[in-house]
Amino acid sequence: MTGRRARTFLADTAAVVRSDERLILLFLLLLSLAALAVFLHYTTLVLEGLPDPVPGEPFGP
Repeated sequence: MTGRRARTFLADTAAVVRSDERLILLFLLLLSLAALAVFLHYTTLVLEGLPDPVPGEPFGP
């Protein structure tokens, strides 16, 4: 009986760890999406702040 209880306890513990790992992975995914949104936002702000290029002759031969 004690062997079965130990196995059940270990299986329950493993399930809790798996759910915690999934929660951490979800948090990291959301954090990376937020970081990507901030990066794109500031990139567009910088690019919009650049002056327009002076029109001239096209480059190349």
